[in-house]
Amino acid sequence: MGSFAKVKWRKLTRILPAGFNGAYHLSYQIGVLILGATILVASIAACIGYQKVRRLTIDNLERNALLEVKERRNNIDRWLGTRKAELETLANTPGVRTMNWSVASPYLKSEVNRLQEFVHLALIEPDGSYFTTKVGRALINVSDRQHFKKAMAGEVYVSDPTVSRTLKKQSIVPISAPVWSNSANSLARTPKKPIGVMNGVISIEKITKVIGNLEYGAGTYAFAINSQGVPIVHPDARLMGNIDKPAPSLLESADTNLANVAREMVYQKTGIVLTQINDAKVYVAYLPLEQAEWSIALVIPSENIEKELLPLNILAAAATGLFAAATVAAMAALKLWAVNRSRTRTEALLHRLTGRIRACLHLDRILETTVEELGTLLHLDRAIFGWYDPRLDTVEFCWEYCREGLPGRLGIFGARGGPSGDLAARLGRCETILLDRICAPDKYRPASEGVTELQLTNNRYAAVPVLTHTHRLGYLFACANRQFATADEVEILETIADSLAIAISQSQLQGQIQQELKLIEELLAKLRRTEEHLVKSEKMITVGQLAAGISQEINNPINFMYGSLIHVNDSLKYLLDIISLYREKYPEPVPVIAKKIETLDLDFISKDLPQIVNSLKISTDRIRHIVLALRNISLPEKANKERANLHENIDNILVLLAHKLNPNILVVKEYSNLPPILCYPGQLSQVFANILSKAIDSVNKIDKLDRTITIKTNIVEHSTSRFIAVSIAHNGSRIPSEIQQKISEPFYENKHLKDFTGLGLLVCYKIIVELHGGSLRVESPVQSQIKSQTGAGAEFIVELPII
Repeated sequence: MGSFAKVKWRKLTRILPAGFNGAYHLSYQIGVLILGATILVASIAACIGYQKVRRLTIDNLERNALLEVKERRNNIDRWLGTRKAELETLANTPGVRTMNWSVASPYLKSEVNRLQEFVHLALIEPDGSYFTTKVGRALINVSDRQHFKKAMAGEVYVSDPTVSRTLKKQSIVPISAPVWSNSANSLARTPKKPIGVMNGVISIEKITKVIGNLEYGAGTYAFAINSQGVPIVHPDARLMGNIDKPAPSLLESADTNLANVAREMVYQKTGIVLTQINDAKVYVAYLPLEQAEWSIALVIPSENIEKELLPLNILAAAATGLFAAATVAAMAALKLWAVNRSRTRTEALLHRLTGRIRACLHLDRILETTVEELGTLLHLDRAIFGWYDPRLDTVEFCWEYCREGLPGRLGIFGARGGPSGDLAARLGRCETILLDRICAPDKYRPASEGVTELQLTNNRYAAVPVLTHTHRLGYLFACANRQFATADEVEILETIADSLAIAISQSQLQGQIQQELKLIEELLAKLRRTEEHLVKSEKMITVGQLAAGISQEINNPINFMYGSLIHVNDSLKYLLDIISLYREKYPEPVPVIAKKIETLDLDFISKDLPQIVNSLKISTDRIRHIVLALRNISLPEKANKERANLHENIDNILVLLAHKLNPNILVVKEYSNLPPILCYPGQLSQVFANILSKAIDSVNKIDKLDRTITIKTNIVEHSTSRFIAVSIAHNGSRIPSEIQQKISEPFYENKHLKDFTGLGLLVCYKIIVELHGGSLRVESPVQSQIKSQTGAGAEFIVELPII
């Protein structure tokens, strides 16, 4: 393969024809060296200057960003200071200093409405008991709270977020100020102990909103941490903690860069640093607050600050382009100075040939055109293209141009004499080689037919390798009965070989492209089906969220109605007893009352009204059960598994699907005594809902009077462990056996399975098998012991491991 190195060297030296081959004077070589040294020195100087200017620019941009963040931090401090001043002012009003809630309550309630910043105000006694504008006297004590202790020590204090003991576990930020007696000078702060505490509560959402206003362009976000490094405000609510609900400190974060920033913030330092958080390159500006024991940080994407470098980068790129243009111009001048003569005619002929070669994508037509044009262009006796087989050290001549009167030489040929594997090296050296034909072109005729050898004589032929992108090696042979293989002729052959390699690669790539296009079409079809599944899943998620909210909203009034109906029923019974007793004691009422009794039909009302109330009670109780089932199935899934009762899960689903159950559908439950199972209840509810819904649809489509759905649970034991088995069978339509084997294949759809609502059967399979380590299989017709009850139908069997 030595010809490859020779070819590459000649192509390199043609770029600078006066290059290091001794063809030109020393002055040309010195000029090339001087130009190269100048380019190198200028490039190094330009890179150093650019880096220095860039560093100065970034330092200035960082200072500007930090100053802007400081200004906005001051706004937050002023906002907190205003709240503290308002609370301290309230603590010093005469009404509050009486510590008499009946006196202070009207004034504090009006102040809550006026200020619009506090959720409520509270007046706390020295023993920790207190009154609030929300509920009046609270039944709990806050003497253990830090903000109460600080205020009783005479300090106006902004506490870390905590969970309210009054507002049903709402996250709040308490601000407390001491209340001094009327005899104490509050301005002088005498050593006397405060008589109480004035407390104002700000919701954590308002603090989040105030800190969230801190920004520096698109993509920025702010967060705040307390003195222990625990986030109290953060875009990711999972990281947030408070006094009653501790969260991991950022000082212990697995992200060392984030932990380092948190450490600087805990030390109450101010600064801005370029770092990498969550695999993103960002600037973090951090500052402490003066009005609270917090530090805030603003995370700024690096491009927000470094976009100011665009003019500098454009200038550098322009300078680089000009420098490159000047370099290219100098190289071109040297090249033009070194060129000896023009090859216009040869290049025109080669252009026509390569154009014809590349214009065709059919491999046979490409090779046929190449050998014919090559033979005509160079007036050859023979032009052949063949594929080299390195394993057998043979060349298969596939396409040939022959001068009129010469016999063909197609077939598989091997070299006579020489070591095995040496043919390619000998062709590269253009040695005299005698080739023997081993096999005829069609590989079926005897090898003795026709001409069986080919003489390749030195200085009479040239063999140029053609390497395709598949690394299959071909050879382009040119043979003439004259002195051949001059430098110009070899150069022409190399140019044609390069074009031929490109054309062959294009032809092969065309076939691959057609296959890839077909594959892409199939993938697009699969992606469309996947998109439909995702849209359905997203709809189910949205419906679940809406259902959870609606069930919560409905639950309270329904419970109230249900509780009220009990009292209404009792009160109605008492009234009817009184009316009955009255009629017994006074059988002859006055005419006006008698007429009214007759008009209203009091006897009918006395009988019908209890029945109406009882019907209302039954209907309300049913609504309560439906709402409870809907809420249980639509609650957001927890991150970890939890214990759940599968029977309750299935019963809740049946309650929700009651509207689809016709009166002639019999649901048979054969429940065993099952232990609570560790699982994701919401996921399992969706699986059972899909299977039961499909079962109901299947039995509704058949013309039978005995439509049956059987649900059976029991505990089964396998070699590995014990499982809970849930079988849902029906006597509806069957599922073909070939479909049963494909329930775990992605993108598979069939009319028997497409009715699975929201989740496809594949997703149900993944929930059972991948999330819970169980199994899901389909039997149709039914093979289990309940066959007598369900007929042919289908049976879905879910097995879940008992953990």
